[in-house]
Amino acid sequence: MPYKRLEYPEFSWSYSRNEKFRECPRDYYYHYYASHNGWEFEAPETARLTYRLKQLTTLPIEIGAVVHKGAAAAIKQARGGGSALTREDLYSLARSQLNQAWLDSHDFPQWERTPRQRKMFHEFYYDTGINESAIEDAKRQLEICFQNLLESESYREAVAAPRCEIKNLEEFITFEIDGTPIHAVPDLIYRKGDGIWMVIDWKSGRSKADDATQASVYALYVREHFEAAAENIKVRVEYLFRGAMEEHSFTKDALDQKADAIRDSITAMQGYLQDAARNKPLEKARFPMRVDTSVCQYCNFYQLDRAEIDARRPGPF
Repeated sequence: MPYKRLEYPEFSWSYSRNEKFRECPRDYYYHYYASHNGWEFEAPETARLTYRLKQLTTLPIEIGAVVHKGAAAAIKQARGGGSALTREDLYSLARSQLNQAWLDSHDFPQWERTPRQRKMFHEFYYDTGINESAIEDAKRQLEICFQNLLESESYREAVAAPRCEIKNLEEFITFEIDGTPIHAVPDLIYRKGDGIWMVIDWKSGRSKADDATQASVYALYVREHFEAAAENIKVRVEYLFRGAMEEHSFTKDALDQKADAIRDSITAMQGYLQDAARNKPLEKARFPMRVDTSVCQYCNFYQLDRAEIDARRPGPF
């Protein structure tokens, strides 16, 4: 499809977008609006800078990314008839990717020219660095995650062809609620021989209170896209670092209520628009920063609001 320039981005909803909106409207504004068209060579410098900052990554984010890639690679290899990947194989692949991200982060001029094609760790951009202790912790985390991945019930089920029919493996998905695109990237969707639909969500870090909400978004997609009955859908969250899992089941009413909650979220987001038809946002000042600014230094866009954040910090007396 040919590139079509839009003055403002198209409006859509996702779990991650909703998280940003609830936690910090200013972060939400930068991520979804101020960075728009910042990839263009002749874009205003503020838009270009915001777009670059949007691409910053962190060590925990990259650990999650390599674990997800490793899980997909292991399942494809096993189902393709090749020799099963071992924990050491997956660990080697992950280390290679993280080392490349590390090298990318030391070449600031190249990243500045092509921020989507290369990695830049937040820890390097803001000069805090990644210490040896964090690196050793990351290595240990990877080893544990890959071991628990290969021993998990979800992995064993996913590679059990032909008793398991893979429908989605780390592919971007979209469905609609009242005409609004709903985006998600489920890690794995398969249907078992007994007709039960399974959605797998690999987690490399700690559990969050809102994990069940993300699970219900995946369940809504399966219901809409595959016309599956709610009682035949299960979302299994695999917490690979601690070797635990949670399984979520659904009723029709529960999924209907989740769809209503998404509608409410969409309405709230659109309350920050001055032109809903074009998805034109209100001015930046109308998107407040979070109340607790002590964590703002970890935000990708810290550079843009640093003076305002410093002015709001209480003194030592």
